[in-house]
Amino acid sequence: MIEQYFKFDKNQLEKIERFYDMHVNAELNLTAIKDREDFFRKHVLDSFLIFTERKHLLKSPVADIGTGGGFPGIILAIMFPEMKFTLVDSIAKKCRFVEDSAKELGLTNVEVIVSRAESIKNRKFATILSRGVAKTDQILKYTEKLADKNTVWVLYKGENAENELAEARQMITRKNLEWENVRYDTPIQRTYTIIRNADDLSRVR
Repeated sequence: MIEQYFKFDKNQLEKIERFYDMHVNAELNLTAIKDREDFFRKHVLDSFLIFTERKHLLKSPVADIGTGGGFPGIILAIMFPEMKFTLVDSIAKKCRFVEDSAKELGLTNVEVIVSRAESIKNRKFATILSRGVAKTDQILKYTEKLADKNTVWVLYKGENAENELAEARQMITRKNLEWENVRYDTPIQRTYTIIRNADDLSRVR
């Protein structure tokens, strides 16, 4: 089904299939979703759907904060081999799985860091992604040292996206940031919260 939304080549599709197999056969239970169709819709498609319409949001280097089982970082690294992805998680077992997966898939554009985001020093990212890790205000706080004035955050949110933004309003205003929610109800239910410098918001739309 993912071929309806992006022009994958044969090699990319094979890598995504192999990544699915790695999850199914992993000793570490990284996802409760084992059914292939559900996996491809709820994990793979969810990882890249926003970028089918707004590819310009994704600029290298990219940080995937709280990557877990490698979503969205591994999927996007397969799709966009010209970009550099840094996958961050504080749980070493998850990072080992993701790092081993990247090596097995031949993804030379993936770096894996075992760390909390706020502990990473001397790094800046053009795009910061985070999928189901923490509330919006927390992610902004955790990653503020990883961002510069041109950084774009793309946060994968659910039904509480608006409430989370309300809680983050003071921080967003203080940092001269603006936000936009992009909602999908089909083929998946997802709200992507886009946050960037207020002076650059016009380029998001």
